[in-house]
Formats: sequence, C-alpha cells, structure tokens
Amino acid sequence: MRTLIVDDVKLSRDGLGTLINTYFPEAEIIGSVPSVQDARKILKAEIVDLLFLDIQLQDGIGFDVLDDVSFDTRVIFITAYEKYAIDAIRKGAFDYLLKPVNVEELKNCIARIREISTIENDQQQLSVNPPVFQDKIGISSMDGIDYIDTKDIYYLKADGKYTEVKLQNGNIISSKNLKMFEYILPEQNFMRVHHSYLVNISEVKRFNKEDAMLVLKDGTAIPVSKSRKEMLMRRLIYI
Repeated sequence: MRTLIVDDVKLSRDGLGTLINTYFPEAEIIGSVPSVQDARKILKAEIVDLLFLDIQLQDGIGFDVLDDVSFDTRVIFITAYEKYAIDAIRKGAFDYLLKPVNVEELKNCIARIREISTIENDQQQLSVNPPVFQDKIGISSMDGIDYIDTKDIYYLKADGKYTEVKLQNGNIISSKNLKMFEYILPEQNFMRVHHSYLVNISEVKRFNKEDAMLVLKDGTAIPVSKSRKEMLMRRLIYI
C-alpha cells in the first residue's frame, strides 16, 4: 500500500516510518513531509492508499489537506491533541492515534486496514459479475438487519468505521463503512460528493455553488469536496 506521512516534526516522521516498516512491511512509504503544501503536491501527483496525517503542520492544519485526498485514501490522524478527535471522526478519518504512538494501537489500526482491504479485494472479484441491484437493501446494524427501500435513503454519512444512514423516518447506524455502501447502492441514484457523504441525488433541492453546499429536500446541508464539484454539477443538470 502506497503510504504518505505528513508531520511537522522530523523525529516523529522517522519514528512512525520505522514502526510502519516493522509492523506493516507491505506498506510502501512514498513520502514523508512536514507541510500542507508538500502533502498537496504528492496527493495530486501520486496514488496514495494510506495517509498518516498530523493536525498541526508547518503552514496550516491537517484538515486543510482533506480536499485533495482521494475517496479511496484511508486517513489516519496522528497528533498530540486529543481535542481534535471528534472533528477528525466527523471528517471521515479511518482512525485517530495519539502521540506518542502506542504500538498496540497502531497494530490494531493496521489489522483493520488489512481486514477491509481483503473485503475490498473480494468485491473487485465480484465486479466481474456485478450483483443485480434491487429496490430494497439489507443494512446490518449492531442489533440486527433492517430491510429498507433505497428510495427512502436521504444520504449516508461516515462515522468513523461505521455509517449513519439517514432515512425519511429516522436513521440507522450500520457497522459497515461508507465505501461498502458506495459499492452496493446503484450508481445512477447515489453519488459520493464528499469524503464523508454519499447522497441520494433524487433528494437534492439545491446546490449552492459559492460555498459548495448541497441542500436536500428535508433542509439538510451537505458539503461537496472540490474534486467532486464539477462532476456533481454535470449530474444535477440531468435530474
């Protein structure tokens, strides 16, 4: 896996690199940089599977990098500031590790990455003969499986390793991550508009170009990433 480390302290970058090489040998570290600008250059030029991202950087904060991150990139925040944990999770972080990095916590994170990668590889094999999508979908939650009409889904939001599915009559917290739903739900009806959001296009009421916000029929405002803005506008023209 192609891995990028972004941290303003060289000692921290080097230490994390050593841990990754030791416990995650299949990871290829393609860059180790201290700033937002350096990170953006690599993210625009290279495929990055894993991004280990500090919050406080030389020229800004780690959140400034997220608009340049591909939806397929897993972001693991690593910082000494616990107060940013909630913001990181809301922005779709795969994991959040505190400095100094605890080896066991890092190993647990790596185990989750490997597990999900195995599932995704299986999905790629299935894509040769993709499943026939039905009007209903089974959503696995903590205490069972709910069967719902896909048309009743307003949007789906990443919540760490879980996904919040917003429905017309409530919501469900699923134990599956957002990428799983992106694969399962019909592409003609749903679009990933942000690292943390998958939206039912038929529920869109308005798109505000100036602040790149989608407004749904129920009044919910959803941010649109820079990388998806143009594609979304093309999709909306044909609704």
